[in-house]
Amino acid sequence: MKKLCFVFLLLIMSCPIFGQNEASYWYFGQNAGVRFDAEAGTVAAVTDGALSTLEGCTTISDADGNLLFYSDGSTVWNRNHQVMTNGFGLKGDDSSTSSGVIVPKPQDPDFYYIFTVDEPNHLNTSAFPDQSENDGINDGLMYSRVNMLDDGGLGAVDAVEKNIPLITYDTTNPLASELKCSEKITAVKADDCSSFWVITHFGDTFYAFKIDENGVNPNPVTSVVGPNIPLEGYRRNALGYMKASPDGTKIVSANFGEATILGENAGGGIYLFDFNNDTGIVSNSIELYSAQNNNSPYGVEFSAENRKVYATVGLGAMGNGASQVLQWDLTSADIPNTLEVIHSSNTISAGALQLGIDRRIYRAQLDFSALVNGLPTGEYLGVIENPEADGPDVIYNEEGVFLDINGFNQNTSRIGLPPFIQSLFNSQIDIIRNDISTTELRLCTGDNYTLIA
Repeated sequence: MKKLCFVFLLLIMSCPIFGQNEASYWYFGQNAGVRFDAEAGTVAAVTDGALSTLEGCTTISDADGNLLFYSDGSTVWNRNHQVMTNGFGLKGDDSSTSSGVIVPKPQDPDFYYIFTVDEPNHLNTSAFPDQSENDGINDGLMYSRVNMLDDGGLGAVDAVEKNIPLITYDTTNPLASELKCSEKITAVKADDCSSFWVITHFGDTFYAFKIDENGVNPNPVTSVVGPNIPLEGYRRNALGYMKASPDGTKIVSANFGEATILGENAGGGIYLFDFNNDTGIVSNSIELYSAQNNNSPYGVEFSAENRKVYATVGLGAMGNGASQVLQWDLTSADIPNTLEVIHSSNTISAGALQLGIDRRIYRAQLDFSALVNGLPTGEYLGVIENPEADGPDVIYNEEGVFLDINGFNQNTSRIGLPPFIQSLFNSQIDIIRNDISTTELRLCTGDNYTLIA
C-alpha cells in the first residue's frame, strides 16, 4: 500500500526582527558612534563617545539597549563616557584590526569578559633589537573581567582577573612565541545555547575558547586547517577581520597579506570554513579570493540569514587606496564562482564591515589620502541596504549614515567597527536539525518527528 507523504514548509522567523539590543550602541573611529533604535527601526549618529581609534574597538549594551561600556582594547569607558574604574592598561591595541570583543558571563548578568588582541608587530621581535613598537612587547590574546556591580553600577575591571593571557601559538616555535597572535577574533553562541565560543586564528591553526558559567576555559579546541598564513610576513599578514556566521556554522577570514618577509607587503586571500559550534572544530577550508590577485582583503561579514558573505578588498598590496566590496552566495554548490563586485571606489579604503540589528551591513569609510592631507573624510558610514539580494540587485549607499553631525570633522569613521557576538544578528533558527534542511520537513503517514526548541 502506497504511503501518503506530506511536506511541511516551516517559515522560520522570515521577517525582520529586532531584540538584539546588546548591539544597540557602536563607538568607533574618531569620536564617532551610532545608536540603533529597535522600536523605531532607525539608526542615528551619536557624538558623546570618548574613544578615538584607527581600527580596534568594541561596545556592549544591555538587553534593553542601554549602553554599558566600550573599549579600544586598551582603555574601558563606562556608560557616562568616563574611564571605568581600573579600566586602563588592557593589552589590546587601537591599531589591531579587532583589538577586542565583549562576551557576557553565562548565567551571570553582572559580569562580562573583554577579550583583547595586541598588534603583533615585527618591530617587537628579536629580528629588530630596538623593540620599538608601542610598549615593545607583543602581548597576544588576553581577557579581563568586568563587574557591573562595582562603582555604583558603572562597572569596574577586576583587579585580579585582568590581562589574563591565553596561549594561541606553538610555544616551541621561537617566532610564534614572539608574535603570539594575529589581529583576528570573533565570538558566537555555542550549540548548547548557554555558553559562547571566542575564536582566533594564527598561522595554520584556529583556537576556540569556551566561556560558560564557570568562566573562561583556558584550554582551547585547536583545529589545524589550511591555509598557513606565514608568520614571516607579520605584521602585515596579521591584519584583516574574521567573523563567525550568525547561525554558528561558518567562519570567514580575510588575510590582508601572505608575505614571507617580516614587515613586507604582499597580496592576501579570503577563506571560508565550516564551524561546529558544538565541538569548536573548524574544518573544510575553501578559498574565496586568491592572494594571486595581489590585493589586500580587510573587512568580512555574513548576512543575517547566513545566505551571503561579503568582504572589502584594498586594490594593491599596500591596501590603502582604491577598494571593492565583494559578495559570494553561500547557497551555491560552487561558492567561489559566485563572486560579484558590489561597489568600487577610487578613494575609499577597504574598511570594516559589520552587521547591524536592522539586518543591514555597515562599512567604515576612510580616504587615507584625504586624512594625510588634513582634508575632511569619514563623514559617512556606507550601508549595504539589502544584503540577502543577489549581486546585481544589491544596493550600496555611500552616504548611509551621516556621522559628523556637529561639523568640523569632529566625529568621523576610520577603518574599524566594533565586533559583537555574531549570534545576536541571526534571523533564522533551525528547529528541525535533521542535517537535510532547515526549512523543509518530509513526513509520511505513520512517521513522527519531535521538534525541540
